[in-house]
Amino acid sequence: MSSPAALFLRPFLDGIPRNPPSVSLSWVHEPRIAGGQEMTYGRSLERHLKYFGLVDDGGKAITFSEWATLAQDRAGWLKLVTKAPFSIGKPQLRPPRCDTRVTPEEKRSFLARRAQETEQRRAFFNAETDAETT
Repeated sequence: MSSPAALFLRPFLDGIPRNPPSVSLSWVHEPRIAGGQEMTYGRSLERHLKYFGLVDDGGKAITFSEWATLAQDRAGWLKLVTKAPFSIGKPQLRPPRCDTRVTPEEKRSFLARRAQETEQRRAFFNAETDAETT
């Protein structure tokens, strides 16, 4: 039997590098493919800064040192980068689940008619069951 120390030192003594597959496959000795990564953190940040109007005179997003100093004031930063939902464009209101063309009077008359029909059906059912049991 081998000792635990010998099992631990075996890869080093054999001269075989024992890197995990994720480490050995992460290095690629080729340049990045054309187009590269579509959206990076920096590009995403620049896009959001432009969206909220935090641009310099040339239309480019403000630099890190500029927006970092603005972000130090938390309440002011939230006012800069927060828009009310209705100022973005079309309001996002959920459509009603029922037909809104029905007036309240029509709805009340419909419910009264349905209650009357239910009472008639119950009376008919009760009459039939009473006739069967007697």
